[in-house]
Amino acid sequence: MAKKLLLFTDLDGCLLNKHDYDWRPAEHTLNRLADLGVPVIVATSKTASEVRALLDEIPICPAPFIAENGGAIEWGPWQGNSDASENTGPSRTVILEILNSLTTRYRFRSFETLGISGVMKQTGLPLAEARRALNRQCTEPLLWDDTDSQLARFRAELDSNQLTLTRGGRFWHVAGRTSKGAALTKIVDEFGGEQTVVAAVGDSQIDQSMLDLADLPVGIRVNGTLSVRVSVPPGIIPESEGAAGWAEAVSEILDRIN
Repeated sequence: MAKKLLLFTDLDGCLLNKHDYDWRPAEHTLNRLADLGVPVIVATSKTASEVRALLDEIPICPAPFIAENGGAIEWGPWQGNSDASENTGPSRTVILEILNSLTTRYRFRSFETLGISGVMKQTGLPLAEARRALNRQCTEPLLWDDTDSQLARFRAELDSNQLTLTRGGRFWHVAGRTSKGAALTKIVDEFGGEQTVVAAVGDSQIDQSMLDLADLPVGIRVNGTLSVRVSVPPGIIPESEGAAGWAEAVSEILDRIN
């Protein structure tokens, strides 16, 4: 491969199917990436605990990963220390204090409010995985139960507290002024070069900052609907969804570069 490819990817709805969290439809493409030494850099709303458990199963090259929508970067093996991590925003404790001050004026359910049983019900995750999902460092997902006009006021109050509100695939996510795109930039600045090609795969609004910075953005439909902006070409919108669509698009990227 003449050029160095850095491949950033969301998980749910992309490398993982939305309905069953299965990555195996992409297994052949993942093996091809591993054979070529191409790092797959996960960028997800999931916690570091969740990502580590998944990476024990998925056959990819050792690489950093982005957790909690850019709020945390786990540098790991690329810095010679599997525990090397960086939080880029305020702690979850700070976020929860602000959210708790807003509960009398707005109707929403955060992960903290849902608790372990509520997270299991809303996500379909088994107990061990739900516990990992609750092991958050710097973001808080929530379900919005109020009106659209209240949502605008809620967003403004968060903004006044230096927090952001972004729509993900299933939940709204409250975080500091962090993003997947900002975390991508940090990793590319550290490990990229003149011959580096950056590809990014996403399916929801929370992935847009990452897609906007990629040389080769990939937008994956969910239930027939594309929720991200991707210019084609050079971007790719595969016909299939989930892991099969991921494999289709990434295979095209590899064919272009080789």
